[in-house]
Amino acid sequence: MSLEGRIAIDVAFSDSTASTGTQSLKRLVLTSTDAYTSGKVALVAGTCGTAAVAIAVAPSTYKDSSGAAVSFATVTRFAFAASTAAVCSEAAGAGVAISGGSRVAVSDSRNGGTSGFNVSAYSGTASYSLVIYGT
Repeated sequence: MSLEGRIAIDVAFSDSTASTGTQSLKRLVLTSTDAYTSGKVALVAGTCGTAAVAIAVAPSTYKDSSGAAVSFATVTRFAFAASTAAVCSEAAGAGVAISGGSRVAVSDSRNGGTSGFNVSAYSGTASYSLVIYGT
């Protein structure tokens, strides 16, 4: 089994003015792209409320392309998206990602992530997706 993927973040804004008669332009850019050719990845999706939903990583509930459950020795990064305001945190309380409006938030694992994750909505319920990457 092989793995190929990337995590890419791209933030770009143009701030311009011509109100003084002089054209002025500032570009604000923040980018990061990391390619991965080895390791493990899992996708966990579901619905959460204000009470935390626990997500295990050793083993996870995700099955890889061969049908085997993916189990992590370490978690390096994770990406989280939720339909309404929600938080995904490592169960040990280190790495955190906050999302709403189905926008993707990416975080590095601060403790290896082997204790799993907790996902909860700030109010009401939220549909979420969590991509976990590690070894």
